[in-house]
Order: sequence, then C-alpha cells, then structure tokens
Amino acid sequence: MDKRKFLDAALIILFLLTMSFYFLSRILHEILGLIMAAGVFGHVFINRRRFFSAFKGKLSARKVFSNAINLFLIANFLTVLITGIFLSNYIFHDFIPLELRRNMIFHQLHVALPYSMMILIGLHIGLHWKELREKFLRFMKNSLLEKILAALIICAGVYGSFLNRVGDRILMKHIFATPATELSLPIFLLILLSTILLYAVLIVLAEKIFKLK
Repeated sequence: MDKRKFLDAALIILFLLTMSFYFLSRILHEILGLIMAAGVFGHVFINRRRFFSAFKGKLSARKVFSNAINLFLIANFLTVLITGIFLSNYIFHDFIPLELRRNMIFHQLHVALPYSMMILIGLHIGLHWKELREKFLRFMKNSLLEKILAALIICAGVYGSFLNRVGDRILMKHIFATPATELSLPIFLLILLSTILLYAVLIVLAEKIFKLK
C-alpha cells in the first residue's frame, strides 16, 4: 500500500475513532484528534498540486461544487481543531485561559461540526469515487455486488443518521446521548462509517443521473 492509500485509510479510521468519544477516555480523544490533525495536514500537503490546480482553467459546475466541498471541509476541520484545543482537558489545559475552556459556543461548535464534517467527508469521497475504486475496490467495478453494497449503505446510513440524531446535532441542540451511543463500539463505528458513505453514494448517483462534468 503506497503512502496515499495508507493515509486515506488511516484518516477515515482516526475520524471514526475521534467521533467515538463516548467510548474513549478524554485524553485518548485529544491524542487521536492531534494525530488526525497531523494526518490531515499531510493529506493536504501530498495533494497540494491537485488542490491548487482545481482553481485553474475552465470552472465547470462539478469543479465549482468540488472546490466548494473541499473549502468547506477544510474550514470545518480547522474550526473543530481550534475549538478542541480551546476545550482541552489535558494536553493544552495549562495554556488555555479558563474563559475559553468554559465558552459554550466553542463547546457547541466542537460537538456539532464533526457531524457536518461527516457529511462533507462523504461528499468528498463520492467526488473521488472512481479514483478510490481503482485503488481499493477494483474487483467490484460495474458489478452487481457494487449495486447491492450501495443499497445496503443507503439503508444503514439513513438508519444510522436517525439513531445518531445527526440533524439535531448539526443544529446544535443539547444532546447528551442517543440510541446509537447505547450500542457497542464496533456497531457504533459501523453506523458512523455507513453515514459517511451514504453521502458518497448519493453524490455518485447524482453524477450518474445529471451527468455532471
């Protein structure tokens, strides 16, 4: 596995784990968040030429949409990272003023934005699906298995979104626990992954229906 494949897979795993803070100690959540941050910066650096070239040349509807998703994703991630540092209970605790650590707006943003980030990651994956399929799932290309898997992902993703109350979380409603957090960690991770992939499948289907170029 080359470094890009490894990093892509590692980022998904790290994101799922950091989203599972109900099951982890707070210090482990902070450590995983910082490792993920390093991975994200590495991902952007490795793909920097592709990222900047996306703003050059003729801007099609698909290109504009893809650029917007990437920019929103970066802004979303940076906000989650910065608010996470402000709310740190361990690693940055001694460097952050008390008023920042107790700021409710920062807390609400840090809790809500990972769920919008989950949607953006799904859209990002969907926009690069052809490339990712060639790297990881070449054996499923244009197969019945791929269609069955897409249907299962849609069902699991929609169900998982309701279990996790994703809409309410994005709206920053006060939620301490959901039916999803009562499940075991492996099932919770699977639900999160299904929700991410739901949006990847939807954007792939949208491209096929509207033939976006």
